[in-house]
Amino acid sequence: MATIYLSLSAKTDFKGNSEILVRFLHGKIDQRGKTNIFIPIEYTDDNGKKKVIWSSELQQIVVPNFRLKTDEKKELIKYLTEQSERLNVLTATIQTRFIEADKSNIASDWLKTVIDRFNFPEKYEPIVETPEATTVIRFFDKFIAEVSERKDKKTGRIVSAQSAKQYPTTRKYIKEFAESNGKADFDFADIDEAFYDRYITFLQSKEFTANTVGKHVKVLKSVLYDATKQGHNVSGQYKDFRVFVEDVDTVYLNETELQQLKDTDFSKIPHLDRVRDWFLLLAWTGSRFSDLEKVAKTDIKDGFITFRQQKTNNKVTIPLHPVVIEILEKYNYNLPEPITNQRFNEYVKEACKRAKINSVETMTRTVGGKLVTENFEKWELISSHTGRRSFCTNMYKRGLPSIQIMAISGHTTESLFLKYIKVKQSEHAEMMKKAWENMYK
Repeated sequence: MATIYLSLSAKTDFKGNSEILVRFLHGKIDQRGKTNIFIPIEYTDDNGKKKVIWSSELQQIVVPNFRLKTDEKKELIKYLTEQSERLNVLTATIQTRFIEADKSNIASDWLKTVIDRFNFPEKYEPIVETPEATTVIRFFDKFIAEVSERKDKKTGRIVSAQSAKQYPTTRKYIKEFAESNGKADFDFADIDEAFYDRYITFLQSKEFTANTVGKHVKVLKSVLYDATKQGHNVSGQYKDFRVFVEDVDTVYLNETELQQLKDTDFSKIPHLDRVRDWFLLLAWTGSRFSDLEKVAKTDIKDGFITFRQQKTNNKVTIPLHPVVIEILEKYNYNLPEPITNQRFNEYVKEACKRAKINSVETMTRTVGGKLVTENFEKWELISSHTGRRSFCTNMYKRGLPSIQIMAISGHTTESLFLKYIKVKQSEHAEMMKKAWENMYK
């Protein structure tokens, strides 16, 4: 029967960690290898005593059981638990690979190869030859396959998972559009003004809004730009394709409505209670949903939250509003793990409905190429982004200068910022009246 022995290397790296070593024995086979699993040699227990992490007798990692769990201790427990599980999987993998192996032909580096395949499986994946991307949909496939390495032109960072989702969706509609024209694919030379007109009509036939149509045109232009850079003979007409952008009637919650939501009792509906608190954090910090998890204790100092925004990489410093402080203290500065944006948007609508935020709102937008006006109860239009919009609008109505609000929200241009401001003409007049009253007392 094969036997596996585990031990801890006497050598340590610059962090004071040692690597776990493995020895495999079976008959005349005696092979040794390095696991690439590193652990600290010791830790300090609750009484200040040094304790070893590796048990030579049990040949396993000893995960500490602290009574008082500080952030540092939690991190240590989490790390050692992960490494212990990884070590268990590795030893099981070695046993399995040996059972499957040809015992009469075990190479001298067999164990090292098994460990290397375990740690770096991508090195052993077969290389799949892909057809040359000489047509639009084929190039889309190549573009999507390489998206994990693609960088945002403005920030230089790897394209976010959210942005990456747009490419397969647009590719899907390009494919449907080709099939509706009796084609399997389009040549690059097909991309002209006539193509654009037919493609817009096709997207509008799906009852898409103007902004959704614009999004798919924008993605197509991005892919065609990349194809041009790579030397494909793309008609330059795509550069003139118009990207539709429509300023849709969106809503915000005024301070009275935010207080109304805050005062609603959700104690018997925990998931709505958490979503309501998350939304209020967005509405009183001006943050995006993607930055919600950054509103944590480590970012708070002297009454301010400081972090870099996920979307833009802008560094923002936000003063703690009393509502924000109250929510953070409610959770002892350890907020629950955020849910998905889609689920959040479902729950926040339900929370606002129960809070009776139900004034009638009229929305006018372009759907399927036609102007459509519809009435909604306000709660139906609430989403995670309403929180950020509410912050900008409420602070603007309070009379704070735009440049001051932008420093908190992270908007880089006033034109982008002003799109968030949802102030009616009558409210502008009222603000001007109050300003004059203060000026000419």
